[in-house]
Amino acid sequence: MNDYPIRTANVGMVSIISVGEACIVQFGDRAETDAKLIAIAVQRRESHTTAGDVFFESYPMYTNPLPVLNDPDFDNGQVIRLERTNCIPNITVGLIAIIAIASSTSVLIGNEMDLKADSRIKNIRQYPRQKPYPPIGC
Repeated sequence: MNDYPIRTANVGMVSIISVGEACIVQFGDRAETDAKLIAIAVQRRESHTTAGDVFFESYPMYTNPLPVLNDPDFDNGQVIRLERTNCIPNITVGLIAIIAIASSTSVLIGNEMDLKADSRIKNIRQYPRQKPYPPIGC
């Protein structure tokens, strides 16, 4: 339960130098976010053009369902109820300075009701193993 008015963000200035891929920057309110990111990061000694492609379908981590939260207290009706009263409905900030936003980050200046985010990244390193040195004296 919320006491109205909902808080309002008053920002004097925002400075953002760099925003990467899969990032969200929003000024204002939003009701719901359902963000998903899937990525494969491949590091190889051999060129990607000659070493072959890597496919998302080869890795079950991208299609596995999210784990289910098991909370017996919630299932038994022991719900924690949160009530808040915004005595001063304004949040005032002079300057927000951000150097870089990356890796599926969400920056929101405003209110949000529901946020769900899923980021699945597979790191692959394909380097040949070093040959063991022969024992000394051989």
